[in-house]
This record gives sequence, structure tokens and C-alpha cells, in this order.
Amino acid sequence: MKIGLIGTPFDPFNRGAPAGELASLLPKGTMLTAWPSRVGAFPYTPFERAMQVIGHTEAALTAAEGDCDAVVIDSVGDYGLSAMRAALPIPAIGSGQAGMAAAAVHGQFKVVTVWPQSMNFIVSDLLHEYGHRDACLGIDNVGQEGDLDRLAGPDGYLADVKSGKAALLDRVRAAVARAADEGADAVLLGCTCMSPIARHLAEAASIPVINPLAEGVKAALASAPPEGAPPLREGRIEMLRNMVASVADAPIEDCPVCVGETL
Repeated sequence: MKIGLIGTPFDPFNRGAPAGELASLLPKGTMLTAWPSRVGAFPYTPFERAMQVIGHTEAALTAAEGDCDAVVIDSVGDYGLSAMRAALPIPAIGSGQAGMAAAAVHGQFKVVTVWPQSMNFIVSDLLHEYGHRDACLGIDNVGQEGDLDRLAGPDGYLADVKSGKAALLDRVRAAVARAADEGADAVLLGCTCMSPIARHLAEAASIPVINPLAEGVKAALASAPPEGAPPLREGRIEMLRNMVASVADAPIEDCPVCVGETL
């Protein structure tokens, strides 16, 4: 089986030999492949999020044409999920949707994220859309607004997240502990970029810590193919590709997805 991870960064980690928590989920012969969005806008606001709906959908169409058996959106933001399901002949899974559902199974949960409060609209909107608003006790933001100004590079914020830098990891662990003290039955990690540290967090936590990317992959493995290709009007896919092609040469902004642990 071939699962396409949608929205991973350009020049992604090697998905052919996944390690850690994701590797343990994959049956023999199953592989993960990266399909980045060609729309370079970072989703700082709902305006850019709308751009990524188009970019992620186009990437998913390309993944389907590349013989993927299912696609998983490599973001809790689930950019383009409904559009993908309306266009693809293969299952499309949102890590956000799968992660929230898995957290809600335990009862009330809290979201812990490395992103600052200004990015909360992404998770908040989906909690409402997926029907988990009442089950969520709130969002604990470990990140600060200034972190958005230093995302990339070997000393950037995303590198700190990926490597599990001690100071950051301690802050996230403290947030997970606060969630337990406040009565949460589980914690949902608020970004797939936290996948490299999910295992470390779970080992130190008194309540379940849900890795949304792992839940997305598990859902893809369990999904049955749709019955027949969705009906699309003639020329619609070509129109979408032309839209994306018009901006594909623009600079790629710092990407919030960084799921590697030798991935």
C-alpha cells in the first residue's frame, strides 16, 4: 500500500524508511510518500488558509495519479479535505479530523500546540466543524508570537520542535501535565510538526497523548476505497492545476509541517 502525505515540505525527509511511531503502524510493504503543496503561502490567517485548500487539493490529485492508495493531510488544519473527498477516487484522511476523533474517545481533551494563539483559528474552526467543541477544554499555546518570525533554518523554531530541544520539550510536557490537572482525559497535539516528540511526551504523561499524524495514518490504513470516481464537470481539474501553476514559482514560505524523526 502507498499512502501519500499531503502538504509535506519541499525537499522532505526520506519517507521510504519511516521511523518511530509511524513505522510501527505500517504493515510490511506499506510506504509513505511526500506530496507537497505548490502554493507557498503560510496559513497565518484564514485568507492564506483558503489558498492552501487549493494547493493541498492539487497535491492530492497528483498523489492519486501517482498510484497512491490513500492520502493523509499532513496538518491538523486539514486543508482541502472536503474538496479532496469530492474529487478523488481514493480515501482522503484529515489528520485533524482523525486526531480529534481519537482524543474524544477518551472523553474531554485539551489541545497542546507549539503554535501561538494567533494560529488557534485553525483548530478552533475544525473543533466546531467536526462536532468536538464541547469535548475540548481549550488550547494551550506553548509557542509565542515571535516564534513565527524565526521558523526556518537549523536554529529556527521548527528545528527546535523537530529535535525536541530540551527547553521546548519541557514547556510542552508542562502543558500536558496542566491539562491532566485541569481534568482532561487526553491531550491532542495541535500540529503534525509535533510528531517527532509525541512518543517522548506520551512516556511522561499521566493521560493519553494523541499524535494526529499517527491517527491519520491509521485511518488511511483502515479506509475502504470510495465506490467509483466522484463526478466532476469537464475541465475542472485542469482549471485547478492552472490556478496552482500561476503561483507555483513564487517563493515557498516557511512551512509549519516538519514531521521527521529520520522520516
